[in-house]
Amino acid sequence: MKRRRTDRDGGDMSKHFKPSGVVTVTTDFGHRGPFVGTMKGVIVSRFPAARIIDLTHEAYVHCPAEAGFWIARSYHYFPAGTVHLAVVDPGVGTDRSVLLALGDGHAFLAPDYGLMAEVIDKAGATVYRLRDEVIEAHALRDVSATFHGRDVFAPLAARLAAGEFDFAALGKATHDYVPSIIEPAERRGAQLTGVVITTDHFGNLISNIERADVEAFAQPLVQAGGHEIPLLRTYGDAQPGALLGLINSFGVLEIACAEQNAAQTLGIGRGAPIKVVEKP
Repeated sequence: MKRRRTDRDGGDMSKHFKPSGVVTVTTDFGHRGPFVGTMKGVIVSRFPAARIIDLTHEAYVHCPAEAGFWIARSYHYFPAGTVHLAVVDPGVGTDRSVLLALGDGHAFLAPDYGLMAEVIDKAGATVYRLRDEVIEAHALRDVSATFHGRDVFAPLAARLAAGEFDFAALGKATHDYVPSIIEPAERRGAQLTGVVITTDHFGNLISNIERADVEAFAQPLVQAGGHEIPLLRTYGDAQPGALLGLINSFGVLEIACAEQNAAQTLGIGRGAPIKVVEKP
């Protein structure tokens, strides 16, 4: 993914981010144990008026790019001034960077593992790598080597949401951040190829193929798992047990199996290729 180049500094960007008090939280923690709860506890301890919304805690474990995929397609449903905190952090405790991105009236905070790349692109964001002294000024006193979500990211998010963050301390923006491992869908001749990014609770296969890519075909036909699958408007347009493709509510191509589980029916999952061709 192309990295954005800019020389703007944090002082200038603070004019474009007016905190609303809303904080979204995205992790791969699941709901076993106190991990999500204690992150929220730190946020409200620092900023009692915070309005915290869980985007998801079921991001695929150790896969930052999937979390970024969802944030990039969800952030604009929240009010301008929202802080989007995302912690999918397989290298927690190492010297990986902490990124703050400001764009489209929103703030995005995450470790630098490729999670932010698609978000930055979608939001037209300016990116800053937080210096150690900035992190230390906001982090909890005793920072665990294994839980920066609670000890580093949650207090930073609270200060951002409360309007108590010193943007002038950010210095110059950076274009040096880890790109996403998710490549855009590719058109070659009459064939468009993408991949399955994730599956949802229903077993629907969600791809990186955008609506506009599909709309470029006069009569699109979806190919996946050795099947040719019609593109329909919605799940109820297919008979129970039939496979269908559709453009889902987040604007990407999805493969479903009406009233059943498409991932199980096709025997495919994350990383599997999906193609779109013209119907003969």
